Amino acid sequence: MKVARIPYLNAEPFYAGWGEAPPFEVVDMVPSALGRAARAGEIDGGLMATADYFDLENDFEIVDPKMGVAASRHVRSVVLLSNDSLSGLDGQRIGITGESSTSAQLLKLLARARWKIDAEWVPEHEIVGDPRGQIAGLLLIGDRALEAMAAPDRLGWTRTTDLATEWWAWHELPFVFAVWVARRSLSERERDRFAGFLAGSLAVGQLKIGELVTTHSGSLGDPDVLRQYLEHFDYRLDDAELEAVDRFRRLLAEYEIEPSPVRG
Repeated sequence: MKVARIPYLNAEPFYAGWGEAPPFEVVDMVPSALGRAARAGEIDGGLMATADYFDLENDFEIVDPKMGVAASRHVRSVVLLSNDSLSGLDGQRIGITGESSTSAQLLKLLARARWKIDAEWVPEHEIVGDPRGQIAGLLLIGDRALEAMAAPDRLGWTRTTDLATEWWAWHELPFVFAVWVARRSLSERERDRFAGFLAGSLAVGQLKIGELVTTHSGSLGDPDVLRQYLEHFDYRLDDAELEAVDRFRRLLAEYEIEPSPVRG
């Protein structure tokens, strides 16, 4: 079994019990690359972006017990940086990190359905040099977003919009950014063993949050901020999180939000 590992701090509690030799092959990749690898049949499990899961659920299922990365009210590591108000971004160019799948679709959904703005979406790899001279906003996720939030000058941007905060204000539901999945063609025994291993590793990780934040503090923020960040996540998905997943799926279809073009 080949499992993708997302190299972000918010996923680290899941990896605490993996050790040097977990019972499967491990490959590191950001969310958008994980989605591409899953489509190509190159991985059998991973912490998959929710939006990619919608496209791939014929081949993958959420593990049981259900786990993922969800946050209520705020998240800190999925942010839109800008210098204008949200209404001021109407008709502007907005950059989108190439690491993102779910967050890019959430941003487009919020823009169309909640903020009522029409923007031009620019892949970040097309931006050369200082982005502030070329775009009016930039979506960052994961550790890069944490670094931007920790920087005294917010990388030169004056406004930050937390997408989980916007979703909560709209629906009063947590937002589920990613779900742990396993390929349906694996045997039921393999899927169950994988889910059990993940659940046990997460239990270890949640006891070791102090160690995790000490290891990663610095450019991502000070230990107290990072502890609050990690302890804020819901890693076990209950009824509210599953309702939020269904709500997100329906809204993407209702507002005809298309996936970002696959790169690579």
